[in-house]
Amino acid sequence: MIETLNNEIEAKVKEILESNNAIMLATTGADYSPWILGAYFVSKDLDIYLLVEKGGKSFANILQNKNAAYSISQNDATKDFIQGKAVIEVLPEEEEANVREMLLKKMPWYQTFVPMVPIKIVSSKIFVTSLQNGWFPAKVLENMN
Repeated sequence: MIETLNNEIEAKVKEILESNNAIMLATTGADYSPWILGAYFVSKDLDIYLLVEKGGKSFANILQNKNAAYSISQNDATKDFIQGKAVIEVLPEEEEANVREMLLKKMPWYQTFVPMVPIKIVSSKIFVTSLQNGWFPAKVLENMN
């Protein structure tokens, strides 16, 4: 029963990741702390990839503290959404082109105007709210790694 529910929750998380383009990422650690970044993302399985501004407040925070929280929604509480607790991995500079390619495949109009850094968000807990499924309070997917 628990495994079936976990599979259902994981499937819903993947559906939400695939059907949304934007993430709100909360970081802490440097002068502008806490800070919330709105950015475009792409996912692979349950991992989330994005580019952050090399000289930005979020990246400064990430360099000091890899722990973060995020929200992915359509800004409508009646539609399914997720919130997560995660650790951020700063990817090697060589990965910037790969992450950009994944972003462009999902959103052909995607572009940046300043130097960017590729990151991967690895979730330790994902909270899924789905009023349609009666998941309020949220169901929790954890220990995924």
